[in-house]
Amino acid sequence: MKSQLTLNPNAKEQVNHKINTSLRMFINRFHGDFPPHWHTDIEMIMPKEAPYRVICANQAYEVEIGDILMICPAVIHEIFSLSPGDRLYIQADFAGIITLKEIEKAFRIMSPALHVKKRTCPPDVYNKLCKYIDMIMELYFGSARSVDINRVPDNEDFITFTELEPYGELEIYSILMQFIAFCAKNISLFQGSASIPAQAHIKNSISLSNICSYISEHFTEDLSLEDVSEYAGFSKFHFERIFRDYTGMTFYQYLQQMRINYSQTLLSNPELSVTDISYQAGFASCTAFTRAFKKSTGYPPSQFRLLNEEKHPLQANPHFANTL
Repeated sequence: MKSQLTLNPNAKEQVNHKINTSLRMFINRFHGDFPPHWHTDIEMIMPKEAPYRVICANQAYEVEIGDILMICPAVIHEIFSLSPGDRLYIQADFAGIITLKEIEKAFRIMSPALHVKKRTCPPDVYNKLCKYIDMIMELYFGSARSVDINRVPDNEDFITFTELEPYGELEIYSILMQFIAFCAKNISLFQGSASIPAQAHIKNSISLSNICSYISEHFTEDLSLEDVSEYAGFSKFHFERIFRDYTGMTFYQYLQQMRINYSQTLLSNPELSVTDISYQAGFASCTAFTRAFKKSTGYPPSQFRLLNEEKHPLQANPHFANTL
C-alpha cells in the first residue's frame, strides 16, 4: 500500500525538487489537502491515478485523471485530494519572465487557470501538450523517466535531486513558454461554447479572440461596452450575447476580472500600496477595488498578501539526502 499523508490545516504546499534551480517537479503520492495560498510560480498538475478538486480565485476545477491544470502566477488556490494516487506536479518561478509583454498577456487571458480536459480536448492538441510535458520530465528526471510514471517503484532510487544538466533549466523554461504560447494562441479550444453553431462559432472565435487580446492590452483604461463593441464591428446587444457565450461572463465581469488578475500580480510587490495598486489596475477608487477584490478572491487585498507562500530554500529534500 502506498504511504498516505494527512496535512494539518496550516500546512504549506511542499514540493520535492532539485537544487540550484527555480524549477520544482515531483510526483505526489501523498493524500492530503492544501489550504489557500499563492506564489509567483506557475503550477501545473496532471493527475495520473486520482483526481483533484482545485479552487482558484473562487472558481472550482474538477481535475480528472489525464487532465492538465495550469494555475497562473499570483492566483490564490486551494487543493483537495479526493483519493490517494499519483499526480504529476511542475512549478516554475515566472517572477522575472512575466515582465515579457506577451507572457503577461497570455496569463491574463488564461487566468485564474487553464483546464485542459482529456475527455473533450481535440486529440492532436492534447497529444502535443503531453509531448511538451514528456520533454520536461526527461530533462528534469533524466533518461530514467522514460519509465511510465504509473509503474515507477515507491522508492524512486533513480531520482537523486542533484543539479540539472548544464542549460537544462533554460531548455525546460523554453518548453514551458512554448506550452503557454500554444495554449494562448488556441485559447478558444478551451473556452469556446458548444451552444454556438459550428460555422458561426469559428467566425466569432477568431473575432472574439482578437477582442480579448485588445481588452488585455487596454483593461487599465476607461473601457466601455459601447466602445469595445464598436471596435469589434458588432452591435452592442449582439456583441454582449456572443461575448458571454465565448467567455462565460459579461463584458464588465471579464474586464473586472482582468483588473483583479493584474492586481494580484502587483500585490506580490511589497513596495506598492493597496491604493497605488487599485489605480494602476484601472479601478476608479481604492474602495471599489477592495470590494471587487474580496468578492473575487474571498479576501481583502491586505489579507491576500499574507497568504503568499513563503520562499523556501532550494535544497535537496531530506527524504533523498542519502542519494547525494
